[in-house]
Amino acid sequence: MRILVVNDDGINAKGIQAIAKRLNESHDVTVVAPESERSAASHAITLNHPLRIKHVHPSGMGDIPCHVVDGQPVDCTKVGISHVMKGEVDLLVSGINHGHNMGSDMLYSGTVAAALDAVIMGYPAMAVSIHSYYPQHLEAAADIAASLIDGGLFDEHDPGILYNLNVPDLPMRDIKGVRTTRQGLTVYEDAIEVRTDPRGNQYLWMAGTRNESNAVDDTDVSAVEHGYASITPVNYDWTAKDRIEKLNCKIQKIKLHDPQK
Repeated sequence: MRILVVNDDGINAKGIQAIAKRLNESHDVTVVAPESERSAASHAITLNHPLRIKHVHPSGMGDIPCHVVDGQPVDCTKVGISHVMKGEVDLLVSGINHGHNMGSDMLYSGTVAAALDAVIMGYPAMAVSIHSYYPQHLEAAADIAASLIDGGLFDEHDPGILYNLNVPDLPMRDIKGVRTTRQGLTVYEDAIEVRTDPRGNQYLWMAGTRNESNAVDDTDVSAVEHGYASITPVNYDWTAKDRIEKLNCKIQKIKLHDPQK
């Protein structure tokens, strides 16, 4: 397959190198990544200045074609598919992200957004993350992602669906397997930390610890906490379909204000 690999940690991140090299063993891989870290960029795109793309040769990538874009992760998807590969893409893989993208954290993730944008454009995609900001076992995460891809996960295109893979930062022998999960909930306590600079001025730092009580059994959060890799099918359609009829009934009873009366 012709695989486009993107990320949000930047071209020099060890995660993108691990997944690109592993997939390149049996596929035709091209890398398009931000020139520097763009974590938590979500679905941001660059509209107010031109994007610049450059062919690069980062160490550790061998002969894999690599490009950097001075924009956001989603920019890399759009530029990679439409400009670099001219639409000749069979699969987009985003990652491996340093740090998990589970539960509600997915909403902030540049890794997930970059993959989701490919799905919106009509291409199959997978987001891959490892449950550590300082991962020691990226090869295991890359092997699991490659095994799923080579094992037939994308043999049939499922339009509108992104597969979000999260892997514990463990050696392969200690990972218990892969579980199909639903998106969980990640809630952080004391998420805003107030600090003081050397001049006595206060500033805010986004911090906090995750509330472990939200790790419900069938969720991505629970699976990874128990030593399993988690794969979650994600749909970009956020419509709460089970609420449409109830909402419609409410709307029918509401009289709109007419300023002419």
